Amino acid sequence: MSSAGAKNPKKKVRIESDEYLLRTLTVDDASDRWAGWMSDPEVMRMLNAPARKMSREDIIGYIKTFDQRSDLLLGIFEKQEGQHIGFFTINADYALSQGIVNLLIGEAKYRRHGVLSVLRLQFAEYFFETLGLKTMMATALKRNQIILDTLLKAGWVLNRTLTGHVKSHLDGEMLDLCLLSLSREVWRARNKSPIARA
Repeated sequence: MSSAGAKNPKKKVRIESDEYLLRTLTVDDASDRWAGWMSDPEVMRMLNAPARKMSREDIIGYIKTFDQRSDLLLGIFEKQEGQHIGFFTINADYALSQGIVNLLIGEAKYRRHGVLSVLRLQFAEYFFETLGLKTMMATALKRNQIILDTLLKAGWVLNRTLTGHVKSHLDGEMLDLCLLSLSREVWRARNKSPIARA
């Protein structure tokens, strides 16, 4: 953790849209269902990770790796049923005023369901205006055209493509990795933030 991050208190996040709730995850949220996501072949393909059998105890250990200061773990819940369907992570570097974000939709029926499109405005507002960071960064495999199209349409910039940078856990193929970023200024301009107009 950076010294700047150490000065920040733990974050307790609660963000709502009409359909979804985004909130800080705790060990009480660990479940066998969540553990099951990690053996789902489609999830493993998206993450380019080897399939592994995980337990609820493994998930508890994973949750504990997030200090909720510099490293935030935010669960996505479907509001009507209260079902946990996925999560965001933020790795914030307060000294550089930037952070790396990741998203996983674990529940299969919510993939390609527009969850990111629904939550991205509130999530970005929290990242830029509440955390006060200036640059949001992410990586995506070049083959993941759906997420790339979504990000580029939302104003993200494709900074660089690393050719043959990542080895596929499925077949050993060397995959291209895209490095993307979104600045606070671009986000404010596109979303007509009151702060941007001030």
